[in-house]
This record gives sequence, structure tokens and C-alpha cells, in this order.
Amino acid sequence: MKIIKNKKISIKVYRVLFIIWSLVILTLTSIPKLQIPTEHIVSLDKLAHFGVYLIFAWLFIRMHQTKNPGATLKKLILLSLTVPLFDELHQIPIPGRMFSVWDVIADFIGFLAIIIIYKIKFQTAKKTD
Repeated sequence: MKIIKNKKISIKVYRVLFIIWSLVILTLTSIPKLQIPTEHIVSLDKLAHFGVYLIFAWLFIRMHQTKNPGATLKKLILLSLTVPLFDELHQIPIPGRMFSVWDVIADFIGFLAIIIIYKIKFQTAKKTD
């Protein structure tokens, strides 16, 4: 019984962390920039996008750790296709910000890394059952 209680507390902690991380992303992407960023395919900026959404996806998975893994994976895939796009779209009216397809791709790759890891873990767990 104690293990289940601790797991529920853990899920609540991850839920709070997920909400905080989401607010951090929204806040950081809403700050006007003084310069228009240069478009480089591989740059520190793209690595930051990758890392931010890798953490976002990981927190999402941790927040859903006791639910149906298949449904969680489907939700994560849907998020990976929508959140990066909306993140970039919301930046269009912000001074000094612009829509970047490369940022969307870097965000998606961050999601994709967690999706692949989760899928491998899910398939390995199914084989051991």
C-alpha cells in the first residue's frame, strides 16, 4: 500500500513540475528579442529547443506513469505534433520574434527522443510480462 501512495505523490509532483515547466517555456518564448536571430540549422539555440522539449516530454511521461502506456504514447505523439507549432505561432506578434521551421523541427526532435525511449521501454516491459 505504501508504494502505491508514494507513486501517487510522485505523479502529483511531476504534474506540478510539468505545469511549472510549461509556464517557463511560455514565459521565455514570450519575451521580445532585441535582434532577429540568424537562421542556422545547427546552433546552440536549436540544442536549447531540443533540450527544453525533451524535458517537457519526459515530465509528461512521468506524470502519466500509472496510466495506459499506449494511450500515453498516443497523447505524447499528438503533443509533439501540435505544441512546437503553437509555440512558434504564438511568437509571431512578439517584437523581435519570428516563426522558425527549424525551431519546430528541433522541438519535435526533443519529443521524438523521449517517444523512442518510451516506446522501447514499453515494448521491453511487454516482453517481460
